[in-house]
Amino acid sequence: MVNHNKCPLCDSEKIGLLYECADHLVSGQKFPVLKCDTCSFIFTNSYPEESESAGYYQSDEYISHSDTETGIVNRIYKYVRRRMLRSKLRMLKKESGLRSASVLDIGSGTGYFPAYLRLKGWECRGIEKSPEAREYARTRNNIDLLTPDKLHSIEIASIDIVTLWHVLEHLYDPGKYLDSVFSILKEKGFLVIAVPNHISYDARIYREFWAAWDVPRHLWHFNRGTIQLLCRKYGFELVSVRRLPYDAFYVSVLSEKNKESSLPFSRAFFTGLVSWILSIINIDRTSSLVYFFRKY
Repeated sequence: MVNHNKCPLCDSEKIGLLYECADHLVSGQKFPVLKCDTCSFIFTNSYPEESESAGYYQSDEYISHSDTETGIVNRIYKYVRRRMLRSKLRMLKKESGLRSASVLDIGSGTGYFPAYLRLKGWECRGIEKSPEAREYARTRNNIDLLTPDKLHSIEIASIDIVTLWHVLEHLYDPGKYLDSVFSILKEKGFLVIAVPNHISYDARIYREFWAAWDVPRHLWHFNRGTIQLLCRKYGFELVSVRRLPYDAFYVSVLSEKNKESSLPFSRAFFTGLVSWILSIINIDRTSSLVYFFRKY
């Protein structure tokens, strides 16, 4: 198991237990989630080594790899994904000012996002660790995704935009990836990172049952301050923040399932609605945020 005796972000030894969270998807095991008193970074601890992590993704309900149709929750996810593909492209256009671009999507899952960008005339390559997800992307979405080791073979300063949609929190060595991304981005290129936001309204309501802790698959848990601190180390400046408005509803449904609550969908809808309304007033209460960084 991997154990941190100090904060992985600022090296402070002032760390303490925030929650004991259960893996509700695969193993049922509990994992400590710690918080740094110095920089407020939150991270999972005592998690499996990377070589042992694949088993924690082996679930038909892990839709980003399996693309399963089973269950109403996964059908909701797929409906939202279709809508968000258009929304993500609009975000890229607006924030970058580009009408078309070269894009690298890291953590492409079953390949829907890079396939959509190509359909719209953008140049896009994708990287995916899971062999099963890569095979699905090839057979169903007609796109060949690269393996992570190919990141280092991409030409220096050749990419306009690099995207990580709910991926950074999974990476065992995020610094290594950010260092490589800096190298392959063009001057003033964009790094786009979507991650759960642990100071969101729904996170505060569900506490240790919040589905976006998703231990031990999610290793790192960010807010605006801590993701800026991380990315600044590798040469990126935050230029804007956008909402992912549907995530509060989806995460709330999963969180209600974690609690084994009665009437999970009605309760989740109410929590998601409140979270969505509050996020309009204060974006930092959004369940998930998209951060647009620029290489400087």
